[in-house]
Amino acid sequence: MITGESGTGKELIASAIHAKSTRKDKPFIQINCAALTEGLISSELFGHEKGAFTGAVARKKGLFEQASGGTLFLDEIGDISPTTQVSLLRILELGTFQRVGGTETIKADVRLICATNRDLAAAAREKQFREDLYYRLNVVSLQAPPLRDRRSDIPLLVRYFLERYCSLNNKQLDGVTRDAMTLLCNYDWPGNCRELANIIEHAVIFSRGRTLDKDSLPTQLRTSDSHSNGLTLNLATSTLADAESALIKKVLEESNWNLKKAAELLDIARGTLYGKMEKYHLTKPA
Repeated sequence: MITGESGTGKELIASAIHAKSTRKDKPFIQINCAALTEGLISSELFGHEKGAFTGAVARKKGLFEQASGGTLFLDEIGDISPTTQVSLLRILELGTFQRVGGTETIKADVRLICATNRDLAAAAREKQFREDLYYRLNVVSLQAPPLRDRRSDIPLLVRYFLERYCSLNNKQLDGVTRDAMTLLCNYDWPGNCRELANIIEHAVIFSRGRTLDKDSLPTQLRTSDSHSNGLTLNLATSTLADAESALIKKVLEESNWNLKKAAELLDIARGTLYGKMEKYHLTKPA
């Protein structure tokens, strides 16, 4: 089980685990559970037999079969339905499954790695996620820390993304100015490594010189009030968690608890906002 905010690199951690394991010569297959409907995810994971449902014109192997001997990575595991949770629990307990519409019992020889930005322990306590499945999945737990908690990694990541996007955009930049690097290291990165990658790509595209300077960076990094989205908060005596909770609550109130708008103002994914609301017990007043 890999936990962490959106954009912290959970998929890369899963890929690294597979690459360094005895299963490295077998398939590494990944799926984003949040991107599939309840009806589709069962077919994708377990496969289906011909005629199992409208449109099933042929037998299809599911991802558990395709990943046989290797690793199956289920991203956003916290978003699967109760029905799919039961099916996963059966596989973890018995090591077998059946295709949708089938009767053949198939053995699953797969390492299962899951990731989520939700607090599944809290979700299990609140009966929003099966407690027995949570304990089955959480045998080995890894926490991907947010980028703001590992700022010493930022210069290394900046250089990596700089080389990557220079190559993709056929540009030559020799490095990053001190002022630009200072801005990048001081920013809080609500979108974590994914946001950093996007901003470096933006800077590479708009850079006019041979180095990436602060004028190439987006406005939110270059303006002193960008992090608060125009909101004034009294956080002088707050911890980082208190400050984050207060900012999110303020933005939710200012947006009249419109979660889509609040996520846009905070510049984070809506799923990340949901997770933080659960973490800080933020609910719309009755």
